[in-house]
Amino acid sequence: MSGDVVQILSEVNDPDTIEKVLKACENPPEQSSDFTQQLNTTLTELYNRFLSRRQNRSPSTRAQYKRTIPEFVDFAESNNVSTPEKLSPALADMYIDYLRTEYNSDATILTYTKNVRSWLQWLSKRDLCDNSTYRVLNQEELGLYPKARDEAISQPEVTGRLHRLRRCRRSSGMHALMELLWNGGPRIGGAHSLDQRDFDPENKVLRFRHRPETGTRLKNGSENSNTAGDGERNIVIKEEVISAIQLYIETERPDVTDEYGREPLFATEYGRASRSTLRRWVYEATSCRWNPKDTDNCSCDGTCNPDSNVCAESYYPHAIRRGSIVSHLSGGLRRERASERFDVSVKVIKKHYDPRTKQELLNDRREAVEQSWN
Repeated sequence: MSGDVVQILSEVNDPDTIEKVLKACENPPEQSSDFTQQLNTTLTELYNRFLSRRQNRSPSTRAQYKRTIPEFVDFAESNNVSTPEKLSPALADMYIDYLRTEYNSDATILTYTKNVRSWLQWLSKRDLCDNSTYRVLNQEELGLYPKARDEAISQPEVTGRLHRLRRCRRSSGMHALMELLWNGGPRIGGAHSLDQRDFDPENKVLRFRHRPETGTRLKNGSENSNTAGDGERNIVIKEEVISAIQLYIETERPDVTDEYGREPLFATEYGRASRSTLRRWVYEATSCRWNPKDTDNCSCDGTCNPDSNVCAESYYPHAIRRGSIVSHLSGGLRRERASERFDVSVKVIKKHYDPRTKQELLNDRREAVEQSWN
């Protein structure tokens, strides 16, 4: 009998309780043969059982399980762990070190640890694995926070994604937003501020208006708002943008108003889509899910879940805006005109956005000067 039990009994005054405890100590319950057999079941067999109990999961989720968990099983077996009773926090720590040597992407490492954690938690619920083992594989503990990229997205990258969105997600808010961001280049706050009345398909125009009194603002306000600039402007948009927005309005946009009675252009069932919702749409639209790259050339292994995590392939909305400005300048739009369209100063465009070389700038000036002679 352990000293702890003796100490506890010394503080108990009920003779019947003391007698029951003593009998229990003399005849401890034996583990059932079924439980012992479970402990001797191999990790591979337990993984297959886990997968068979996940028939109701989506094909992509099951594909993730098939891609990630067997790699952990192989790692465990290579460290002489083939049955669940040998699983330990130390092994989980070693596995994390292994993943960091194999993969550079936080998104990929997070996918592997998240799926293995789910399996270990399943084992823990059956008393086959201590819960301290799966708790080691914790996102915050590991510091895994995949981030979107903030450099300007290139023309080929955005074209490939838009092509896939047009085929597979046409009429969605995500598709309409991406078409607008790439062609019109507004800030995410500008997209958030749009109402249906600001969309004028007949004249191929979108109107950006500063309406702080009813919940939406533009970065540079209006000419009457005592700000450094004027964010209010009308922009011309392409036919692809017009058709994407029209189809979204006609088929998928919820018929809602916001708390001020306005009809937001980009909406959810709860009203105006928030800035964070619009960012999430951009993260998904630029993720590996819609990236036409081959897996070998992709920084994500394809097992991420853009609905809940930022894919390593994803871009910030501002990267779409930057890419749009660069694309317009490369296509011949003058800095002064770009300044008006994108609500950004010529000085900032010259410093941060204009990709043309000095020779290309000279050629552009030569053409403009010669035209003025005529």
